[in-house]
Amino acid sequence: GGGGGGAALPLEIVTSVGTLEGFASGSSRVFLGIPYAAPPVGPLRFRPPAPHPGLTGKLAAIARGPMCPQRSPLDQSFAEGSSEDCLTLNVWAPSAASATPRPILFWIHGGGYVLGSGGEAAYDGQALSEGTGSIVVTINYRLGALGFLALPELDEEDPSLPSGNYGLLDQRAALAWVRANAAAFDGDPGRITIFGESAGGASVCQHLVSPVSAGMFAAAILQSGPCNLVNEQAAAHAVGQSLVQALGCPVGEVASCLRQRSASEIITALPGGGFSLAGGGPAFYPTVEGVTLPDRPEALLAAGSFEHVPTIVGSNADEATLFLVLGGLTIDDEAAFLELAEQLVPGRGAEVVARYPSAEYGSAQDAALAAFTDAGFTCPARRTARAVASAGADAYLYSFRYGAPSLFGDLGAFHSAEIKYVFGTPGQLLPAPLTDDELGLSANMMAYWSRLGATQSPNGAPQIEWPRYQIATEPHLEIDLALSVGARLRSAQCDFWDGVDTGF
Repeated sequence: GGGGGGAALPLEIVTSVGTLEGFASGSSRVFLGIPYAAPPVGPLRFRPPAPHPGLTGKLAAIARGPMCPQRSPLDQSFAEGSSEDCLTLNVWAPSAASATPRPILFWIHGGGYVLGSGGEAAYDGQALSEGTGSIVVTINYRLGALGFLALPELDEEDPSLPSGNYGLLDQRAALAWVRANAAAFDGDPGRITIFGESAGGASVCQHLVSPVSAGMFAAAILQSGPCNLVNEQAAAHAVGQSLVQALGCPVGEVASCLRQRSASEIITALPGGGFSLAGGGPAFYPTVEGVTLPDRPEALLAAGSFEHVPTIVGSNADEATLFLVLGGLTIDDEAAFLELAEQLVPGRGAEVVARYPSAEYGSAQDAALAAFTDAGFTCPARRTARAVASAGADAYLYSFRYGAPSLFGDLGAFHSAEIKYVFGTPGQLLPAPLTDDELGLSANMMAYWSRLGATQSPNGAPQIEWPRYQIATEPHLEIDLALSVGARLRSAQCDFWDGVDTGF
C-alpha cells in the first residue's frame, strides 16, 4: 500500500496551507497528515473548526497524523498516541497527468462517533485510486465528547451555531479544504462523492440534510449508516450535563473548566459505551440543534429537504453478528431474545420475538441477529432509498452478501465487512490478502462507487446494470462474488420496523 515511506523523489504541491512534500508509491502521488484546520486546542476546544494559519516552510506530508482522542477499544483506557491536534487528511492521487480534472472520493470513517481514524490501514486509498483513476481522500474529525458535546453554557458562546456538532463541522471543513485545493491534485471540485460506513455513513446522511453542507458534493454513498444516529438537543444536553458532573466543573465556570481539563480526563470521565446490540453508555452523537441539523435526518429526508444528488445506500446481510461477538453476548433461548428486544423497543419486545420465530431462523440467536440487522441497518437503508427516490433524486439500494472468514471466525457479511472490497485493502478483522475471486468483487464495487460521482450513475460496462430504486418494484443490487439484481429486500420485515420507533 501507499503507507510506507517515500524513497522516491519528494513530490511538491502548493495548497492553501503551504507547500506540501509527498511521495510516489506505485502509480500514485501520496500526501499524508495534511492539516485542514487549526488545531482545536486551548480556547479553540469546543468550538467550530478555525482556518489553519498556514505553514512556514514546507510540510513533509509523508506520515499519517495522530488519531483524535478516544478510548482504546480493547480495554477502554485512553488511547495512547491520540492527540487533539488531529484535524488532518490524507490524499492519494494518480501520478499520470489527466486531460480533464479527476473525480474525488471523500471518505468519512465509522466508529460510533467515538472511535477510529482516517489513517487506519484499512482505509489506505492507493488501491482504490489506482483501480478507478479517482483521487481518494480520508479524514480525521473530533470524536466523543470533544466532537459532539452539547451544553447550554457552550450554546451561549455563539447562539448562531449551537454546540453538539463539532465533529460534523470538522468533516465539512475538510470537505471545504478539498474543494479549495482540488486543482492542486488535478481534482474536480464539482465531482466529489462523499462516502462512509457506519457512523461515517450516518455522517454522509447528515451532510445530505444539513443546510450548511449544501452544494459541497455531487454524490453520496451510505454504507450501513442509519440516518437517525443523532440526539435531540435535550437528550444531548443531558449527556453533556452528566459529563460536567463527572468532571466536577462548578456552576458558572463550566466552559472554562472543560477547556482546562486534559483530553484524557474528558474522554474517560464517563463509562465507555462498549459494543452492544441494544446500545450502551452515553451516546455522543450529532445533535439536532436547529442549524447544522434543523430536524431529525429521516424527517428532513421525508420532507424532501436534502441535497438531491445520486445516492447509493445499503447494508450487509449479517450486520449484527459483529456486535454479538464484540459484546460477548450469546442468546441461548427466546427469553434472552425477548429481554434484548425489550431493551431496544420497550413494550414491544414480544412483538419482535413473534415476528422472528426461532423455528424459522434455526435458533433464538439467529432470529435475534436477523431482527437487529433489519432494525438497525436493512430497514433504515430502505427508508433512505425511499425518501431519496420519492423526492425525484436517483437512489441505488444494495445488499452486501459476501462472507469471508474473519478474525472471529465465520460471521457472514458482518458490519464493516464490505470495506475491504471498496478499498481493495485487508483490514484488522479481515487480514487475509484478497483472493482472485475477491479481487473481482472489489473491482466491481470500486467501479460502481467511483462512477456515481464521476458520471452521476454507478452504471457502465462490464458490470451488470444496477436499477434505480423505485418504490413500486423495490429493486436492489445483491453484491457477492457474482452480482445479481433482487427485489423487495426484507420487505415484510421492514414494513413492520417502519412502524416501530427504534431510534435508528
